[in-house]
Amino acid sequence: MSSLKLTVGDIWEIEGQRYLLDPMMGNGFLHMRNERTGAPLQISLDGISLQTPTHDWLVEQFATGRAHRIDLNGPSRHALVSPLVASGDYETIIAKDPEAAFRQSVLNALDRLDPFPRSNKGIRRALATIWEKKPQTFAGKKPPSPTSIRTWLNKRGETGSRQLKFMVSRSGRTPRKKRLPLSVHRRMHEEALAYWANHQKTVGDAYDDLCFYLKGLNSWISRRSSRWREVPIPSRERFRTHLRSLECYETILTRYGKQEADKRLKANGPGLYAHRPLALGALDHTPADYHVVVDFNGWKYLGRPWLTTIIDVYSRCIVGWVLTFEPPSLYSVTECIKRSNRPKLRMLDRFPDCPELQDIYGKFDEIIVDNGWEFTGSSFESAMIDMGTSVRWAPVRSPTYKAVIERLFGTFNTRLHRKLPGGTLPIEQMRAWGIDPQKDAVLTLEQAEDLMISAIGVYHQEIHSSLAEAPIKHWSRAVREQGGVQVIGDDRQLDRMLGASKEATLTTSGVKLFNLQFHDPAITGPILEDLARSEPLRRRAKGSTTVPVKIKYNPADLGQISLWHAKLGKFVELPCTEADYAKGLSKWQHDCMQAWIREEQVADADERLARRIELRREIEKLTPDKVLSRSKRAHARLLSSPKIEALASSTLRVEYAQPRHDGMAPVIPTASLAAERTDDHAKPVRPARGSHKRKAASKGNSEPQASASVDWSQITDAEPRWEGFK
Repeated sequence: MSSLKLTVGDIWEIEGQRYLLDPMMGNGFLHMRNERTGAPLQISLDGISLQTPTHDWLVEQFATGRAHRIDLNGPSRHALVSPLVASGDYETIIAKDPEAAFRQSVLNALDRLDPFPRSNKGIRRALATIWEKKPQTFAGKKPPSPTSIRTWLNKRGETGSRQLKFMVSRSGRTPRKKRLPLSVHRRMHEEALAYWANHQKTVGDAYDDLCFYLKGLNSWISRRSSRWREVPIPSRERFRTHLRSLECYETILTRYGKQEADKRLKANGPGLYAHRPLALGALDHTPADYHVVVDFNGWKYLGRPWLTTIIDVYSRCIVGWVLTFEPPSLYSVTECIKRSNRPKLRMLDRFPDCPELQDIYGKFDEIIVDNGWEFTGSSFESAMIDMGTSVRWAPVRSPTYKAVIERLFGTFNTRLHRKLPGGTLPIEQMRAWGIDPQKDAVLTLEQAEDLMISAIGVYHQEIHSSLAEAPIKHWSRAVREQGGVQVIGDDRQLDRMLGASKEATLTTSGVKLFNLQFHDPAITGPILEDLARSEPLRRRAKGSTTVPVKIKYNPADLGQISLWHAKLGKFVELPCTEADYAKGLSKWQHDCMQAWIREEQVADADERLARRIELRREIEKLTPDKVLSRSKRAHARLLSSPKIEALASSTLRVEYAQPRHDGMAPVIPTASLAAERTDDHAKPVRPARGSHKRKAASKGNSEPQASASVDWSQITDAEPRWEGFK
């Protein structure tokens, strides 16, 4: 029989339910009733039948921690338990009140001396006794006053039950009586709620309204009677404390809306989860926190680049990234997915001691994206279906849903972007760009790319807080266990499906697009020969063969284009002849460089004009005089031609008079009467002229046709006369 003492009336907690122990039955059986329902407790020892619990069964449950006895004989009703430490351990209690252990030691020592007089003199003698018996325990401590000892004995547990949690001081932790009148507190509460109801109202505005109302109330009281007491006006801090005490989900919802309330107080979900590498990826964009310039015949400002990244949810490895000046678009997303499918050779060059970094690549089974226009279109979804990758759209305005990649951007800002030094370019030039070198980092394009590669490589080799190990180790171990990664053998289909379409002309030199030449003799020749057979002859230029074709290009990478081969029914890639320049170059960057070239050409326009004029002067010196005289005479004849002057529509008209022996004849200007005619330009009435005779009248018409004439008898004096016009 176990020595566990059971008492009738004890309350036991078993599997979350409280049971009351009734008088025990014979043979060790126990009758335990559910405290809430009154139903007896039944147990199953063999897993099939139910029976009454026994004493040994309860001892076993108590030993394994499944049953707990509720102590109803604890502290007296006067014992004060701090809510901050009611369920805390020793470290928590001592952190809240370091003097709690001292009070417990004093009370336990006094309990062992009991009985002793409770007078002031008796308590002092008892304290002196325990200070003498335990000099090391109470060394440096001053004995408490008799009043404090009497309070401790009555309110900090009972003899034999001086638990440490009852020794915590409640100074400043107990609710105190409101010192403000209820009317003032009620008005303060109303103004605080007015603050939470209006998002445009500040704490200062709400406090001003409270003071204005209470001051008006005091003015009314002073006019009514001098015996009435004026109401106190709470301080600004007192009002602010009460206002902040009302902060809850409902008040935040009313003032800021549901999104802000959920962000502040709604518990987050379990987060994204993947059971293996490349099972789930998160894709998003962010602007980099630095400015980029390029040394292109002098410093040129490019702006802030965009970073497009896709991260593996399982290992937290960055599988693909694109640093481009192309705003977030379908093409930057496509380029990022393509790079995630390829090994990272530049990582091996940068970190030769960690060759595993180049093997972070593969095709994702599923990608999580937000609701940007580049992700919600049918083109992106169709391309992902062709790749065998499903798309999951995050809820609208829920950045915490993709917390994995959002936290990654925060890591880059902390470890890289915010630590970059300011630019060292000329101050005048940076001011013209609107850049503050004390706040904004300025890098060249090569520096930005190298720093991004270095930052990603360091991130992969550092301990991740969620994984408790480096992401590269987590990735490598899982990839070895599953036997490798899946990849797309030909990811050029993304460019073919999602590239920008354009009409172009295929010649023997390839295709010219954006002042770039795309040509490969081994590819251009056979395609031109196949397509030229079906091209009409009238469309061809004389002496050459040209074919209009449809091409597709990736604005994020002008390294190559895809040309549609109508005969074969597929796209064929044509590389750019300037591979070093165009590889990885976006159309936005190329347009900037072309604009800079035009600026340089405009700046040299005057010099080129002077050179052309000088060349023409040299040619004229070598031209025979006879040829020059003929040109000068033709020039003079054209200058004196009235027709040429009329075609020039010049406001200055030069008149030429007949030559006379004493000089030029005088010029007499004459005004025409076309603007003064009153007959509305009617056809004149006169006999027909010419050698042709009038045709004879038809036989069916017996009377000759009368000619049109003017009836002079109808003209009266009221009609206007010529003398009246000037």
